[in-house]
Amino acid sequence: MEVAVQIFCGGFSGTAVPFEAVEEKLLSFIKRFRVTKVIMGWSTEKSLYEKTAALLLKHNIEFYLWFPVFSETGALRDLSPLVDYTGNVIERENNNSSEDFFFCCPNDRFNIAKITGIFNEHFSSIKFRGIFMDKIRYPSFAGSRGKDGVFSCFCPECMKIYLNENFDVEKLKLSLYDPEFSLPGIKRYYGNGRYEFHDKVMSSFFQIKKNIIYYSLQRICMYFRERNYKIGFDVFAPFLSPFTGQDIVKLSGLCDFIKPMMYRITHAPAGLPYETEALQRHTGNKTISNKFFSLDFCVKELENLSFESFCHVYAGIEINRINNIAHSDPVYIEETINAYLKTGIRGFVLSWNLLDMPEDNIEKVAQLL
Repeated sequence: MEVAVQIFCGGFSGTAVPFEAVEEKLLSFIKRFRVTKVIMGWSTEKSLYEKTAALLLKHNIEFYLWFPVFSETGALRDLSPLVDYTGNVIERENNNSSEDFFFCCPNDRFNIAKITGIFNEHFSSIKFRGIFMDKIRYPSFAGSRGKDGVFSCFCPECMKIYLNENFDVEKLKLSLYDPEFSLPGIKRYYGNGRYEFHDKVMSSFFQIKKNIIYYSLQRICMYFRERNYKIGFDVFAPFLSPFTGQDIVKLSGLCDFIKPMMYRITHAPAGLPYETEALQRHTGNKTISNKFFSLDFCVKELENLSFESFCHVYAGIEINRINNIAHSDPVYIEETINAYLKTGIRGFVLSWNLLDMPEDNIEKVAQLL
């Protein structure tokens, strides 16, 4: 069972954490059990990465850059944004957070060139073994724009795809303009993000979005493969993934490992309670319930993904503790790890920030792994 750990060292526009803080926590951590990968991002402070790379080399640990792709990168480049179904640009939110959740259009080839250009300018000189890609999606229902973010993009480039696919854009828009709109009923959930909808227009729309994400990531992955990097993907839990354009089984064919974010107690983006509640609101469908983040359901999700995935699956679990967002404790960690150990996964990614992991949680992980 492999163990990877994530470190958030600061946003693109913020101040990076000092290397001493990273070093102290890492050395304490790796003394207790074997860590195979450290994933760190996404400040542009090169010296922090260079010092960390040297430290990890001594301990034979692979170093991955934690790299947001279709969101956050707008802080460093002028990227073409998403356009909603009314024809309005989805603007950047004004907030003081280290994450702005401002998504660009993943279908825009100039955006892709600018995103790889960000890596080339800020990170290519650092000795990373791999790239861990985050934000490889569209906004979710839990985003600030709700259905407006999910039902995007309608820029000229995306409209060309809808035309080529003979997709009935006007029929979709007619539904979305209804103030009482809720996503038409879901007949059945089959696992690994596969839903059967009553409305074929909805099925077609989400499939087109999944194709756009896949082919855009294929191009980005080619850029990194040509430079001999390993690749990991950060993805939503399977049942949430299709609404953000992620076909996680298909995506697993592009990378070396995939990490579904199985955050069962996180009330923040990607957290299962947080995202499920938003999905419930916008679907009005009683088949979406709290059972979708129960332990038994999450175990089944991981079993299904492990069986069908083309690469290794690492379960992402929240080890950090943040007031009112993720109150993880040793009891939760023991219950979760023991259950997930039986699912066929290759390992765990201890998420999402080593620097916020309390001592009692780390000690419990050390006992279990």
